[in-house]
Amino acid sequence: MDKIFRVNMNDLSARVEDVPAEWAGLGGRGLTSTIVAKEVPPTCHPLGPSNKLIFAPGLLSGTAAANSGRLSAG
Repeated sequence: MDKIFRVNMNDLSARVEDVPAEWAGLGGRGLTSTIVAKEVPPTCHPLGPSNKLIFAPGLLSGTAAANSGRLSAG
């Protein structure tokens, strides 16, 4: 996992970014939690325009490991 796909729902634009080096070892719940902590204000309304919905695959996605096909949402 080395890309972040961002979709702006206001103007329906999309862009692809590289994952920052400090986030490189994160996946799944760790990545969603880090993005929310850094980019979402703590007092934003759950359904407000400042909130984000994030999906991230786990680090073992695509391998034969048990339960590796899970997806985290945050």
